[in-house]
Amino acid sequence: MFNRIKKITKKIKDLSTSIDNYKQESIIQSLPTVAYVNKAKKQIAKKHYDQAETILLEALDISQQDSLVYKYLGKIYEYRYFYERAVEYYQNSARLNPHDKEIWIRLGMCQLNIKQYDEAMDSFEKADKVTPMNTDVQTGMGMALMRMKKYALARDKFVLASQISKYNYTAILLSAVMETRLCNYDSAETKLNFLNKVAPNESSAYEYANLKLLKSDYKASEIYAKKALDYNKKMLPAYFILGEIYSIQKDFDKVEKIFNKAVHNELDCDNLQFHWGKACVRLFDFENAQIHFEKSLEYNSEFLDGKIGLALVKALNNEFELLNELKEKYGNNVYIQESIGLYYMKSDRLEDATEMFKKALRTDKSQTYNYLHLARTYQRLGNDSKVRENFEKFVTENPKYLQGYIEYAKWLIEKPDFAEAQRKLRKAQRLSHKNIEILNLLFYCSYRLVKENLCEYNIKETLSIAKTIEGIGRFEYTPEKAELEDILKNIQGH
Repeated sequence: MFNRIKKITKKIKDLSTSIDNYKQESIIQSLPTVAYVNKAKKQIAKKHYDQAETILLEALDISQQDSLVYKYLGKIYEYRYFYERAVEYYQNSARLNPHDKEIWIRLGMCQLNIKQYDEAMDSFEKADKVTPMNTDVQTGMGMALMRMKKYALARDKFVLASQISKYNYTAILLSAVMETRLCNYDSAETKLNFLNKVAPNESSAYEYANLKLLKSDYKASEIYAKKALDYNKKMLPAYFILGEIYSIQKDFDKVEKIFNKAVHNELDCDNLQFHWGKACVRLFDFENAQIHFEKSLEYNSEFLDGKIGLALVKALNNEFELLNELKEKYGNNVYIQESIGLYYMKSDRLEDATEMFKKALRTDKSQTYNYLHLARTYQRLGNDSKVRENFEKFVTENPKYLQGYIEYAKWLIEKPDFAEAQRKLRKAQRLSHKNIEILNLLFYCSYRLVKENLCEYNIKETLSIAKTIEGIGRFEYTPEKAELEDILKNIQGH
């Protein structure tokens, strides 16, 4: 009997202690789940999410009608990036307490992350009814509209958000991004210039770099992309901008250096390899482009950009299987358009090929290799004026691409336009002084021009080209050289 009384006494003491602890933890002591929520909040602040979740699930055993329990469970899953579960908990919380604007905002943000854009907009609109003219709510609405590609409406929401709070720099930044999307570059520049003065960070620097790239101000774009990386060396899109700038400038070494730097900073991924391959395409280094596109697909076999890039380099090698898989859905992509043009060319549908290469240039004027495709197609069509026009455009846009000059010169020799061919070969020679193919073609052009206008000086100059070639490689015009030597002897009276 005594032991039994002792156990009862112990239970009473334990109950008393539990009640005292509850009184300390609970703000509203008529709601026992509040104590659990307060405990969980402390664990969340320490990022002890598992412990916090356990506490909140215990609270659900007490009551399933407390919106705060669901709200903080939602936060736990949001912080863990499990947005779908977070949405479920936030929806339960909002059902129980539809007057909490924070729940609606958090719900909307999570819905954005799982691409439920219409649902997100609905959540932000409910938040707006609870607290009209709230800067965060307006920003959320703008983000939903932005994801739905309603850029003008999104811009208006961001502008309103920044008017409500002049310190909402996120809204100002996003309104500038929308101005850029809408091609209102001057307005975008005003906002980004302001942000980079009053609230500089990696995002404002990156967006300014992107704007300057779009305006072809490569020097300023490079400066701000580097600033973005100074703020955050792991900001991957900034590496893409620098890679694009250096590839447009045809600087192979800088392209390799910047992408290798990204790899060194542990940023290697499908998207990095795709942009590296894209830079190689701009450099006309199609072999390395294929390597990088294939690497992007090793990271993610369903990565669409990687497939599209690979389809182009395969098409350049007359392989069209991957193109056939992609062309119907992605015909607006410049790589696919170029690939279709190559397929038409291979199929002798030359008029169709020219139209497709022109379309690719309208889609992206920087894809200048299409001028070379056009020159080749017009050669087969026998349209000499168009051949010349597109070769000229190509070498003008790509003055450091050796093969463009060589191919142009060979066509000029066939015409025959030896004087113009000689001029193109001289430009090519400045890029590669000891290129045997260029030197042989240059000798032949000079030989033909000398034959038209005999001159001792010109003969000696032409023979000096032959001598240079013989000193470093295979000379292809021995009979022509002997003929010039005989002419020179006769002129000199030997």
